Order: sequence, then C-alpha cells, then structure tokens
Amino acid sequence: MFSETQKKKVHHLFNVLDIDRNGQLQPIDFVNVGKKIVAQLKLSEDSRCARMILLKSHRLFVQLLTDLHNPELSLTLWDWIAFFRDQIESDEPGILDHYIQRTSRHIFDLFDMNKDRLISRDEYANMLTIYNISHNVAVQGFEELDENGDDYISADEMVAGLSNFFRSNDEQAKGNLIFGDWK
Repeated sequence: MFSETQKKKVHHLFNVLDIDRNGQLQPIDFVNVGKKIVAQLKLSEDSRCARMILLKSHRLFVQLLTDLHNPELSLTLWDWIAFFRDQIESDEPGILDHYIQRTSRHIFDLFDMNKDRLISRDEYANMLTIYNISHNVAVQGFEELDENGDDYISADEMVAGLSNFFRSNDEQAKGNLIFGDWK
C-alpha cells in the first residue's frame, strides 16, 4: 500500500527536481542541474566531463519518461505520484527496482567528485546544495546513509538509502533525508 508518508516523500522529491518551480518536470530542470554540477566542479562547459554530466542529466529525464510511459516532454506532480504509487503497490517490483538502481548509480557518479568510488561528507553536502538543500540537512542525510559509520557512502549504501526512501512507511527510516527534509 502507498502510504501518506511515501506520498509526502515522493511529492518532496518532485519539488526538489522541479528546479524552475513551474509544477512540471521538464528536460530543462535536469539540464539546469547538470549545469549547476558543472559549475560546482569548476569544469569548462566545453570539456568532455561537462558534456558527459549534461548528457547523463538529460538521459535521466528521458529514462524517467520511458519508465512512466509518458510520450510528453514534461511530467506533472500527478504523473509522478501515480507512477510511484503504482510501482509500490505492484506485485512486480521490477520497474521500481530498476529505477532505484539506475538513479542510485547516477547520483553516486555525480556526487563522487574525486572518483574514488566513495562519497565523502563534503562531496555529499556540496552536491545537495545544488538542489537548494541546506548544509545541516545534507549532513544529517549523509549520517543516515553511512550505515557502517566509516564516514563514506558506498554505492551499496546509496542503493539501500534510495530504496528505503521510496519503500519505507517509517518516518524515521534511514534514507528519508537523502533529498533533504521531506516533512
């Protein structure tokens, strides 16, 4: 069952991703995040790395449209919530699990600025500021995701956190702050 807690978290994530705050997720939202990441990393916009970040950001949106079977170039809040409700309530977890894996990989690749296959507290907090999430809340989210307490987030910890974010009804579940304070 898709709980009210899950609905609130999914709604919050929509708001985080809706960079221009127009009530729709569109390619420009994802491209703008890519541009902010490029700026955060102090990359030349013409560099191969910058182009890859922008391409990955755009691909994430295109894949989202594909997963939602949406032929339009925008997603409404209703489309977004309905997708997650349907996936969480489904007897076949495949699409949501695939989304979680792919999104975790994408987030991990973007946040791992030094490419050491681990995300430090600073890398995590710096990237969340791109989404207008405060440093304090970002650090709190980092602490939740760092399950083994080694001061780094591994790829497996990222997947576990994102899975908890979408699947858990528990308001205190680890991973709930992965995208900032949803309450």
